[in-house]
Amino acid sequence: MYRKPIHIKASPEKVSEKIIVVGDPDRTKFITTFLNDVEEVNTHRGFLLYTGKYNGERISVACHGVGAPSAAIVFEELIMLGAKIMIRLGTTGSLIPDLRRGDVVVVSGAGYFTTSPILQLTENVIVPAVPDIEIALELYKFIKQRLSNRKVILGNVISNDMFYVENPELAKRLSKLGFVSIEMECATLFTISKIRGIKSGAILLVSNSLVNPEEYEIPHSSEINKYYSEIVPIVLEYLSKVTL
Repeated sequence: MYRKPIHIKASPEKVSEKIIVVGDPDRTKFITTFLNDVEEVNTHRGFLLYTGKYNGERISVACHGVGAPSAAIVFEELIMLGAKIMIRLGTTGSLIPDLRRGDVVVVSGAGYFTTSPILQLTENVIVPAVPDIEIALELYKFIKQRLSNRKVILGNVISNDMFYVENPELAKRLSKLGFVSIEMECATLFTISKIRGIKSGAILLVSNSLVNPEEYEIPHSSEINKYYSEIVPIVLEYLSKVTL
């Protein structure tokens, strides 16, 4: 077991115990525009990491890249650096008709396939991939109260490892199993967090739909950031108030 990060070149004092993790480097930078006193902590390997302040509370923002293997590296190394709570702020594709672009999913659990690399970590034991329950419920109530113009639901997602296999037929299969949307990293975040003894949660913006043809295409990040501009301050406010 490695005792210090290899990919994130940072010292623990530069990293907050409270961290927002995202997949897109540009979104990482976008979130920092809501912070004060921002310091660039890491750019090595493209795993951007910044630390700043919101309402006087230190909060870090980290980029985990796309998919479970990349994300697992970042989650593990952030924990090595002292992370106590990680909130994934990402995008997701809707699997049900009444979940549309701009809606929000607070994740209550994440399914994954038997080919998932997570099983290498758990030695093929199926560990329930769930967030910290208190965090999930608090986030749901916190966001729903402050985002009255948008649908906000609490639901199970599926974490998929192959982006380009996603299609309407797969969506039908997965929705019948109770999944409301599809993404790529939540199961990894929740499983690693449980094993390493830290708290985690996830808020996902619906970027597109696998069941509504008019919303099948994923819009440009600038359009997605218009939705995020309402969500980011809410998540930062929550993190600034949450006790560890």
